[in-house]
Amino acid sequence: METVLKIQGVSKNFNHFDTVLHEINLSFFAQTFNVILGQSGCGKSTLINIMSGLMKPTRGNVYYKDLDISHAEKKEIIKLRRYKFSNIFQDYLLLSELTVRENIELGKTGRAHDLEYSELTERLGIETLAERFPNELSGGQQQRVSIARAMIKNPEILFCDEATGALDETNSKLVVDYLKELNKTYGTIIIFSTHNLKISTVADRIITMKDGLIEDDYQNPFPQSTFRNDIRRFS
Repeated sequence: METVLKIQGVSKNFNHFDTVLHEINLSFFAQTFNVILGQSGCGKSTLINIMSGLMKPTRGNVYYKDLDISHAEKKEIIKLRRYKFSNIFQDYLLLSELTVRENIELGKTGRAHDLEYSELTERLGIETLAERFPNELSGGQQQRVSIARAMIKNPEILFCDEATGALDETNSKLVVDYLKELNKTYGTIIIFSTHNLKISTVADRIITMKDGLIEDDYQNPFPQSTFRNDIRRFS
């Protein structure tokens, strides 16, 4: 299986005494759905930010294929994030003055690799919302619009940081099911951080974190095709 992203010896300090990550070593493979589980404050958001090029590690290296993005020039990081990486956050970060269509099309690169707007919005169940504004949408609809904006450039890796954290259980299930479908349809690598244990039922691989360390890392022998309703959370 092709290794697309590799993290070697990554640590992160925010000051001399506050170490958030401790010597993290991970590899992520093509076309996989990966869940990073852990309580709030365990370091999973910091790890997502470092892997996606939004933050530099204090020590260690992050490789996208042969490129060491932890020490790459800014223009290389911008290019990588423009064409290969996308992020979805708990806060939808939609532009309030733009319609759904305009928000989504902001993510386009102008390359042939981009996905078709109509195909993507139909898959996400938001095809009828094109001319609405974000304040006219439910939380679940807004998150699906943010997914479409992140996906329309057809990224190789989609980083999801607590992407269902602001949603109720019904919308959480829908969003995870849509992400699972995008993973299967387009081969997008999904790296999804969450404290929701049940999201791991759809994952190919489950990584658990505690106190800035990898506590466990294993393959799911029977990943579910859809997210189940019985939701439990880390306390």
